[in-house]
Amino acid sequence: MNKMKILNKDAYDWLEKMAPNTWVRAFFSTFPKCDILLNNSCEVFNKYILEARELPVLSMLLRIKSQLMTRHCNKQKEAESFQGQICPKIRKKIAKNAELANICYAMPAGKGIFQVQVKDYQHIVDLEMKTCDCRRWELAGIPCSHAISFLRHEKMAAESVVDSCYSVVSFMTAYANNIWPWICFNLHDRGLEVREGSSSMWF
Repeated sequence: MNKMKILNKDAYDWLEKMAPNTWVRAFFSTFPKCDILLNNSCEVFNKYILEARELPVLSMLLRIKSQLMTRHCNKQKEAESFQGQICPKIRKKIAKNAELANICYAMPAGKGIFQVQVKDYQHIVDLEMKTCDCRRWELAGIPCSHAISFLRHEKMAAESVVDSCYSVVSFMTAYANNIWPWICFNLHDRGLEVREGSSSMWF
């Protein structure tokens, strides 16, 4: 911060007004299992509904609902092709961390505590608490390279300590229910009957 104050006083003053847990990973909560600093999720969704946003309010809501309904269905089909217990994207992240673990050297300290050496740096990893002092493991819920290093020492699979939110079961649970189609009010005006017990929406 002192370096920033020298380089750009306005940027320093702006950041000083913000709570550290909104922009510094060291102060992030470990509950959400997300270590992302940028607002990419909102940006992706805004692009996803870009065309719908130009429509009148009711038409916009119906378009977004239809898009989400289709996306929900596609996710259900996608889950059927998953193999293993962990979602594919998370397995790729584990594989990347496993490569970085090749330059780590784990030394047991007892009771699930390890000292992991990476070049000139030392890290402390706790198996029972699922923590590493680099904070990547507890922030993201995915074992960091230091954790994978000691997992290899203990002959444990990295996927066995991944947070449950990344499991295929959790993914399938999130998309288990359908988003039902809506029934156009024009059809209702014509006196068409809707089958009894239908969950479809009227507009």
